[in-house]
Amino acid sequence: MDIVVKCLRYYAGWADKISGKTIAADGPYFVYTRHEPVGVVGAITPWNFPLALLVLKVAPAVACGNVVVAKPAEQTPLTALYFGSLITEAGFPAGVVNIISGFGPTAGAAISQHMEINKVSFTGSTEVARLIQAAAAASNLKRLTLELGGKSPNIVLADSDLDYAVEYSHSALFFNQGQCCSAGSRTFVQDTIYDEFVKKSVQRAQKRTVGDPFDDSVEQGPQIDQEQFDKILELIESGKKEGAKLECGGARHGSKGFFIQPTVFSGVKDGMRIAKEEIFGPVQQIIKFSDIDEVIERANNTAYGLAAAVFTKDIDKATTISHSLQAGTVW
Repeated sequence: MDIVVKCLRYYAGWADKISGKTIAADGPYFVYTRHEPVGVVGAITPWNFPLALLVLKVAPAVACGNVVVAKPAEQTPLTALYFGSLITEAGFPAGVVNIISGFGPTAGAAISQHMEINKVSFTGSTEVARLIQAAAAASNLKRLTLELGGKSPNIVLADSDLDYAVEYSHSALFFNQGQCCSAGSRTFVQDTIYDEFVKKSVQRAQKRTVGDPFDDSVEQGPQIDQEQFDKILELIESGKKEGAKLECGGARHGSKGFFIQPTVFSGVKDGMRIAKEEIFGPVQQIIKFSDIDEVIERANNTAYGLAAAVFTKDIDKATTISHSLQAGTVW
């Protein structure tokens, strides 16, 4: 939870640094800008990082003088409710931070449609974001900040440190059981190192420990619920049917719970479902490319644009590719 503490401290530092500007204008006018609170902010958070993403919305809103109505995901409400108890203990005035647990079609929809909520910050699926956007338009044209899904390209060039690229490409995909919107879920690898990269990636995935997430020696716990578990297995089956080569995993881990074996596919083509749809699970797709121009075009050929990564020892290649990728964050 170190990230939560750092986030709170960072935005606390902004609370006394919000200032406007005086602006030169023709004529006898006194012109200035003033930053004012938006008002009431609705914060709708997902289940995969329930406390971190709640704080990431609440902290800047409160620091800038707003009040918040927060709705945690129905799968993970307890951290938000405990956070609310700490807010009360800390002495926040009543009504500054309000936490409402409930389901999306009821509690989430009420926030999106409410005429006295001035802004909604939502992290989650593109499908739900469209509903929120429509509700905002139909109500009071409230402002929106949307952080949605991803099928982020993870590009490995032939001149990169191979072992380093394998390990961090593994982490980029399998972190948090693959349940991460900015996961590097399309691993593009240059053809001259492709076979070796696949071999090492399979070896790393086979060493990944799966089990009780409260055990410090375990790297991977269960998926969030039955729905997500079934979705991942269905997409794995689609990869097999569409001709990708299953290198390892591909099935349930154990006989109970929502555990899935760390899975690696090679020979993946851009048109396959596993290369286009957000799996949100421990399934790595390794895709071959030849040159930089080609991989830039293919990496950008997606409905998403959340994040990307580039592995290379050449700073010119790194900056060229980074500037060419249509992604919000590039590592």
